[in-house]
Amino acid sequence: MSLIQRYTGPLLIAVCGTCLISQVLVRPAVGISNNGGDFPKMAGAFGLAPEFGAWAAHKQYGEFVYRYLRADRFDYNRDFRTAEFVSSEYFLIKLARGLQRLFQPGPRFDIRWLGGVGGVFFLLAIAIWIYALPPGPWRLFGGLFVILVWTDVAYVQYLNSFFMDTPAMIFLVLSVAAGLHVVRHPDSRPFALLMVAAALLFAVSKSQHALPAFLFIPLFAAYAFWTRDRVVRAAWIAGSIVLAVGAMFVLSRNTDEYRRIPVYTVVFSRLAPSAPDPLRALQELGLGKAELPLLHTYAYEPRAPVGNPVWGQYFHERCNYSTLLRYYLRHPSVPARFIYEDLSGAAVHIRPWANLSPEDGFPLDSQATHFTSWSDFRSFLFKHAPWHIIALALVTLAGALWLLFGSPADRAFAVLVLLVQAVAAVECATSSLADDAETARHLFMFHVATEISILLLPLLVAKWIAAYRDRKRSTEASMVSLAT
Repeated sequence: MSLIQRYTGPLLIAVCGTCLISQVLVRPAVGISNNGGDFPKMAGAFGLAPEFGAWAAHKQYGEFVYRYLRADRFDYNRDFRTAEFVSSEYFLIKLARGLQRLFQPGPRFDIRWLGGVGGVFFLLAIAIWIYALPPGPWRLFGGLFVILVWTDVAYVQYLNSFFMDTPAMIFLVLSVAAGLHVVRHPDSRPFALLMVAAALLFAVSKSQHALPAFLFIPLFAAYAFWTRDRVVRAAWIAGSIVLAVGAMFVLSRNTDEYRRIPVYTVVFSRLAPSAPDPLRALQELGLGKAELPLLHTYAYEPRAPVGNPVWGQYFHERCNYSTLLRYYLRHPSVPARFIYEDLSGAAVHIRPWANLSPEDGFPLDSQATHFTSWSDFRSFLFKHAPWHIIALALVTLAGALWLLFGSPADRAFAVLVLLVQAVAAVECATSSLADDAETARHLFMFHVATEISILLLPLLVAKWIAAYRDRKRSTEASMVSLAT
């Protein structure tokens, strides 16, 4: 092995670590501003709020804040066992808070401690991915591409935040990275356990991500069937059970109010107003003429009655996710139109909201202009050719299915690719069809899953070409044998 091959991995990891540190820890750092309601769900579990002026004094959607203060008056969602919102983000914050108190005792908390903790796990995921690539040019150029994607500010900014999407991103990338090693070494116990653990932490990151997390179960079942190691097989089976229990636990914590708010917004701000006959659309959804005045309203408007417990219960009994799903199935052109509208509209804004802080002298709503080349390119494609993502999905699906049924040696890789594509599809559908608020940010995990698909595509093409050549050589050898 040459010196270049030997040191490619460590050098790439060092470059990646430097890019992360320069954005997350070194001021002016990048983060993401609060949207009004999500930060307190996790920060409140530790009694944290902005040091100056609490939450209300800072511009929502427009101001990244560094410094927070611990005080009893900020307690919210306190007991993890009975909290309304549970997430693996809780453990990242707890670790960051513990480290900060160890080195800087006191009630103050700098969010860069949280960014540093998340950054370590993210760097681990990237490093494992880099070492999953074959040594030589594949690792060098493929590793540089991996770093270009994951050190883009569109993803790094989430590390300095209390959003529950942060662990979803970190642990989905980590799970797939470990899966690439499982593909090469089906009986590897460490990577099987790492993939299971990361998938579980992804599943319990947020209720919206619990649904696509169920897609890991058939993948784990397939890997359990293909492995020869009993311990690894037990890990896959146990992992499937634990993941299902964890995802169901997170989903079960959703209150009726939490479920009906997105449905209300979809129905009254998008679906019914855009229908040729709004009244008929409302009637198909279990509502009627009395609800016509609510068209073009969303759940958080003062005049929206969804906050009234009596009316909210009435609405939830008549119109819910099941009702919405039946409507979409009866009118398939409606979800198709909504999704395409979001791919050409909301998806363009890969970097939502402010990610620079006024504490560093930037005006409100400031966006970073460094480490943006990849997300700028992706935004350009969504704006001018949103169909590209559909073409990418079809090509990826076709290649993975061909490998699955045509190349037994590559079937483990094929099902991993299919899993990622399915996660991207579910994340996109959930963001576009089950909610109509902050769609640009809710498409975040769709972007993450899509990036993973893009990074897997060169490996997929290489495996497809190799399998095709092997089949062609085998066919030619068989013809020669028959001729002689």
